[in-house]
Amino acid sequence: MFHPGKVTGIFSPKDKEVHSADDSTQALVEMWDENLFTCMVDPKIAAKLKEGDVVLVDYRPVSEKSTVPKQIISKIVYKKKASMLWEQYAEYKRQRKQETSKQQQKTYMG
Repeated sequence: MFHPGKVTGIFSPKDKEVHSADDSTQALVEMWDENLFTCMVDPKIAAKLKEGDVVLVDYRPVSEKSTVPKQIISKIVYKKKASMLWEQYAEYKRQRKQETSKQQQKTYMG
């Protein structure tokens, strides 16, 4: 399973404002469902990652015996594909909020 998000900040060991104990890069990611996470960035794409990029975060389990998700940014999605991906999840979120609102109105006995 993969979750889309937008990068809002990058923490690179090469950044002058970051002092790092290792060579890994992390990114602050606003997920499609409004959650906020700081995720590892796969080293193969870390140099290409920019703030504002739409990314896919790997949520598959760390191992077969675990339910803990990896939470590693594994893909950067650009242009039309990024817009399509973000808009489809945004539409799903809007529909979910509308359904929740309708259910709350039905159960309210004011």
